[in-house]
Amino acid sequence: MFTIRIPNNFIPERTYSIDMLFSEFLGLSYRIEINGRTRNYEIILENGNSLLVKDGFFIKFRDGAGYLDAKGIPLKTAFSGNLFAPLKDIPVIFGTDELVAGRDRIICGIDIFASAFFMLTRWEEFANKSRDSHNRFPACESLAYKQDFLGRAVVNEYVEMLWNMLRHLKCRQPRKEKTFRTFATHDVDAPYVNAMKSPLAAIKQAGGDLIKRNDPKASFKNFRSWLKTANGHIGQDPYNTFDHILDVDEKHGLQGTFLFISDCRRPEFDGNYSIGHKFVRKLIGNIHKRGHNIGLHSSYGSFDDPHQMKRELDILKTVCLEEDVGQKQWMNRQHFLRWDTPATSGCLETAGMDYDSTLSYAGRSGFRCGVCYEYPMFNILTRKMLHLRERPLLVMECTVIDERYMGLGAGLKAYSFIKSVKDTCRRFKGDFVILWHNTRYIDTREKQLYSLIMEA
Repeated sequence: MFTIRIPNNFIPERTYSIDMLFSEFLGLSYRIEINGRTRNYEIILENGNSLLVKDGFFIKFRDGAGYLDAKGIPLKTAFSGNLFAPLKDIPVIFGTDELVAGRDRIICGIDIFASAFFMLTRWEEFANKSRDSHNRFPACESLAYKQDFLGRAVVNEYVEMLWNMLRHLKCRQPRKEKTFRTFATHDVDAPYVNAMKSPLAAIKQAGGDLIKRNDPKASFKNFRSWLKTANGHIGQDPYNTFDHILDVDEKHGLQGTFLFISDCRRPEFDGNYSIGHKFVRKLIGNIHKRGHNIGLHSSYGSFDDPHQMKRELDILKTVCLEEDVGQKQWMNRQHFLRWDTPATSGCLETAGMDYDSTLSYAGRSGFRCGVCYEYPMFNILTRKMLHLRERPLLVMECTVIDERYMGLGAGLKAYSFIKSVKDTCRRFKGDFVILWHNTRYIDTREKQLYSLIMEA
């Protein structure tokens, strides 16, 4: 067991970072000593060899929340190459590129603990008040985007650098074995186009096609499609692509997660379907029978409302119970990827959610949390580690494909980008989490792209 000595300030923050790197990610045993005389992190191995990681951040602030200010966010990130970095260089968010490596002692100037804390907790998003039209922290405001390391799993790089330094010092403990995993997730914003449309809505659409758009063929086609689906032939519904998606996921040995909106409070954002409708209930039951998971796609306005969050999870669980869908754990993703640090994680914790998989930017795919491992979240205001675990979303199809975002289309450019993200996860034996909507499994090129990514 290692001994890790830390200064006697910011103890919850320091302890969380150490827990994540040493225990959660590497699976190593240690005990922490709080020492008022030390100003850095001192790791003493069982054989007496030691690693000193210089404190390049918390030492500058008064204990508590003194660092939660935009002034604490670095303006520039250095990139340092050294013999312990897993790649040719490594981003230095806090600290310096100093590195002194002897046979029995290493001094490391990169503050890997504060740097990992910065990425994992997303306190940057609390300190920087910039928001887009949906009240989301935009990718372009993040340090990772500005300094061009959003495409890198920087926390994984810190973990590997730490492990390489410990091995140099003859660490006797084995590290935790990890396996590369792919998580296929599917947000159900709209399960059907016609199946739950009212007769009045169908007549209005047909009239609009005929009169406003002067398209009698479309009017006839859409009304006939509605008649079929309204009478139970939901296989005819264009958005009913679920069996095809399940086939692809199962072909590659994946257990997909389909996330449903359980309380559509604002139809202009949340979609307009009832999770209690007989067609949706049947869909949920079919997904479960095929061995896949059901999750919550929390509504547009739930991201900072703990009561609404709990209400939505309770509704989902009730419907699943009535349809004999039993699950031990439940995953969430916020609709529109709306997230407020630390309010949203607090809402999810209060509601009793097990996992979240929201943390990706709508405008740019990549490693928003800097990591491709799941991990327990930390509330920067209560200064406590949560039971809620984050499984960071790395790729959303529309972010990559659509012109208003990255604009890579559904061809080779998109495939190459998504494959590079998946390859990074494979390199670190991490989790590749992808989101593909059922409504984006209609276009032939997008269907082919999904299949190719699953095969990659």
